[in-house]
Amino acid sequence: MKSIKNIAIAGTGNVATNLARNLSLNGFNISGIWSRNFANAQTLAYSCGSVAYSEIMYLTIKADLIIIAVTDSAIELVARSIGEYDGIVVHTAGSVNMNIFQGIFKQYGVLYPLQTMSKEIQVSLSEVPFFLEASSEDTLLELKKATHILSSKVYEADSRQRMLMHTAAVFTGNYSNLMYIIGNELIYLSGMQPEVLFPLIMETSHKAVTGDPLQYQTGPARRNDSITIEKHIKALASLPEYAELYRLLANIIIKKYE
Repeated sequence: MKSIKNIAIAGTGNVATNLARNLSLNGFNISGIWSRNFANAQTLAYSCGSVAYSEIMYLTIKADLIIIAVTDSAIELVARSIGEYDGIVVHTAGSVNMNIFQGIFKQYGVLYPLQTMSKEIQVSLSEVPFFLEASSEDTLLELKKATHILSSKVYEADSRQRMLMHTAAVFTGNYSNLMYIIGNELIYLSGMQPEVLFPLIMETSHKAVTGDPLQYQTGPARRNDSITIEKHIKALASLPEYAELYRLLANIIIKKYE
């Protein structure tokens, strides 16, 4: 099987942008970029020395690997639009089964980076965990070789494992970020600025990555301090959704430590 050197990318979102730029910086040739929005494809292609395509079928030109980095619901449609292709095709989704490619391509798999990404901030992928799955051992081997150039943390994971990891990532990343958003809103209501929360955020994050979060849980719910909990919920009377969320989370913590 031919080694992966030329990589085409379908998509120009957060993951596609970070992958394209990191792959280019690590010596891969980005052979083509496609997006439904051609202007977006042109912008990303320019940033990584590639070419933008208005027609998805052209991604197959010179490519050893095509990475489909689009929204989960669009993966199958994009895959079927590529047409006949003998190289490897992967998607980057945490919660989409690899078998979505079965019957479309002969060589396929998943290349899932467990990291939050945005177009505006280029993330170094050298320490980002990548979870791979492939339709054959040969395909998996080639994906491993290529991914190890990007990251020192490359693992195998089947679709069931990846689903659980993606769910864990949503709790750890997306939902914790929502807590920061809510915290900022309440701080503003108090008349203060969000930076007063920064030491707390840093210390909590540090504990989470250096020990067992179960051991380090603190707060009124951990103490089962019902008086303080009710005071907080009363303070949220004008924000009933937040009050409901507060009570739900408090009850989960109380039960966990019973």
